[in-house]
Amino acid sequence: PIQGHKLKLVECEGSHTLQNFYDSLDVHVGQSVSLLVTLNQPPKDYYIVASTRFTTKDLTTTAVLHYANSGSPASGPLPPAPPANKYDWSMQQATSYRWNLSANAARPNPQGSFHYGKITPTKRFLFASTAPLINGKLRY
Repeated sequence: PIQGHKLKLVECEGSHTLQNFYDSLDVHVGQSVSLLVTLNQPPKDYYIVASTRFTTKDLTTTAVLHYANSGSPASGPLPPAPPANKYDWSMQQATSYRWNLSANAARPNPQGSFHYGKITPTKRFLFASTAPLINGKLRY
């Protein structure tokens, strides 16, 4: 989370998503997301917090979002972490991600969605297979 700011999810794993806002976002190992943050708060510095979840040891690190015309350092409590070891919270968040099907972007084609019968062939290849006898053995 970023202190006092909402995170707008715009892409997950290379596909555009519906642009939902989140206070914090689970990003798992190997996962990629793109977020937008609107810098619409009073000019000062704000804490950014990243923490581990679902591990035996909790680790937390902080960074600072610095507004160009900031006149004061980050202060106040750190943004709260998501509920520890709450798999249902994490699953509910993950299932809230939806593809933006109106965005002009690549997306996987569902199996069987490509209609080969509607394609006009322009070339024809004929393959033949034989079973030759090599060193006295039939080879395929």
